Amino acid sequence: VAGHIDGDKIAVPVTVSSAAERIASAHGVEILRTKTSATALMAAASKRGVGFASSAHGGFIVPGFLPAFDAGAALVKILELLAREKLTLSSVRASLPDTHMAHASVITPWEQKGLVMRTLVELSNDRRMELIDGVKVFHDDGWVLALPDPDQPVTHIWAEGSSDARATALAQE
Repeated sequence: VAGHIDGDKIAVPVTVSSAAERIASAHGVEILRTKTSATALMAAASKRGVGFASSAHGGFIVPGFLPAFDAGAALVKILELLAREKLTLSSVRASLPDTHMAHASVITPWEQKGLVMRTLVELSNDRRMELIDGVKVFHDDGWVLALPDPDQPVTHIWAEGSSDARATALAQE
């Protein structure tokens, strides 16, 4: 794959499963994490070395063609990669690892959003964190991301765990 995209990095938002790193590294490609906004993903796609970008909701960017979402260009690039490797889309899909994700929204008054994020950082200071967008805290068997919504008085919680039950438990915690 790395030799067939114009770069050795794929940009994805912080909400995408950690399986992305495992899959990409097996093919000599690095994952570049971005904020969740479309603007942040398009900016990352414009960076040197980024050959592909994907949103968490199925939007794709092929920077060698256009550093913006383009379904047609993405389809052609995916078909090209499948043909080069002599693979079918169904075989690729069947080879993907299971992922276990949970999402919840918690009502958070506007004036409390900063306090919630600071408290989360303080309570998690003994764990590895990522502060690209919101606060992402890593656990031995997954991660949790708390991300204040920019338009509504809610905080979005995304979690990935070793099972659906564990992802849900991490999100609830």
